[in-house]
Amino acid sequence: MSAELAILLAREAEALSFARIGFAAATRLDREAAALDAWLARGDQASMDWMTRTSEVRADVRHPGMLEGAKTVVVVAAPYGGDEPLDLGPGRLARYARGRDYHRVLEKRLRKLASVLTDAGHRARAAIDTKPVLERAYAERAGIGFVGKNACVIVPGIGSHVFLGCIVTDAELPASTPIREGCGSCSRCLGACPTSAFRAPRVLDARRCIAYLTIEHEGSIDPSLERGVGDWLFGCDACQDVCPYNAGRARHVDYDEAFHVHPRFENLTAEALLRMDEAAFDVFSQGSPVRRTGRDGLARNAAIVLGNSGDRRHLPVLSDAAEHDASESVRETARRALERL
Repeated sequence: MSAELAILLAREAEALSFARIGFAAATRLDREAAALDAWLARGDQASMDWMTRTSEVRADVRHPGMLEGAKTVVVVAAPYGGDEPLDLGPGRLARYARGRDYHRVLEKRLRKLASVLTDAGHRARAAIDTKPVLERAYAERAGIGFVGKNACVIVPGIGSHVFLGCIVTDAELPASTPIREGCGSCSRCLGACPTSAFRAPRVLDARRCIAYLTIEHEGSIDPSLERGVGDWLFGCDACQDVCPYNAGRARHVDYDEAFHVHPRFENLTAEALLRMDEAAFDVFSQGSPVRRTGRDGLARNAAIVLGNSGDRRHLPVLSDAAEHDASESVRETARRALERL
């Protein structure tokens, strides 16, 4: 077991602006795998079929789909999203989506961190959320933080606004001490969800989750949930905003410049997003997390937000979208938004 290698990794992680690093044994996640199977059996994954296809790999990183012979999972955390104001008049984006695409930023840094292992003769495979790793489970085991009732990893001293990254390796590194769950009797996050997406603490029904609906869901959103979407244009921070661990985070957390509000959002409005065509969206969304939802998804979300605003000044742009938008789901959504106004 190489304590020296762990020290080298910690030094490199700090140089790469990761706020935390920890090490967990690469063992099968029996408890989390059972919870995942139950989640999938209920259909709580909605249209995210890849969760079903990769469930066995997620249960054990030693699966051939990840890294056979793995001994350790290295986990890092990078904070994001200060409290800089961003008003899209109306409309909000989840904090993680206001800067550069974290995949591009963190994958590059993780590969550099992984080179410490490969240079020492070990195999290593980096993973963010695009690979089948239950990173939250390993973050707990690696002492990074604990999974809160809102199903987010809460890092003491930082909060839950963190990106997680993992490196699965065949190097045997000393395991970190896990952190105890620290929510206690607090359940503010569960009550704060506008669409009642939590079945129970740490159990989320994606079919009702605003983040899922505004990002992953294709086509029209269930009309009964549109009011609950409120003013969220992309993603949702409702269950994190009320968490005591996130209180006052801007005062003591150093956020990477890559995750500050990007200039692309200057002078942008929800109306402009609804009017945006495919060509304009392609230029606007380059290097941004909002690219994930596609032009039609973001225009649909903008129509919902404008319809929820109570501001009749948005009637003309909604009327135009209801009649002329190229997307049927946007036209349908705009018509319902008009009815609400």
